[in-house]
Amino acid sequence: MPRSATDLLDLSGLPAPQRREVRDFVQFLLTRQAGAKKSAASYRFSDLCGTVTWKGDAVAAQRSLRDEW
Repeated sequence: MPRSATDLLDLSGLPAPQRREVRDFVQFLLTRQAGAKKSAASYRFSDLCGTVTWKGDAVAAQRSLRDEW
C-alpha cells in the first residue's frame, strides 16, 4: 500500500491546527495534480486529423500576407 505524503513528513513539532492545515494543503495539491493528469489525457485530437487541399500558390499567398505588414 503506497504511503501518503503526510506519512513522509514529521509534523509532530507543529500544533494540531497547523498539522491539519499542512495535511489539507497536501491533499489539495494531490487532488489538483490528479485532475490535471485526468483532463490532459481525456481529449483525443483524432477528430481534427485530416488533409487540406488548396488549389492556390502557397508562396504567393505567403508573400501577400507578409506584404500586408
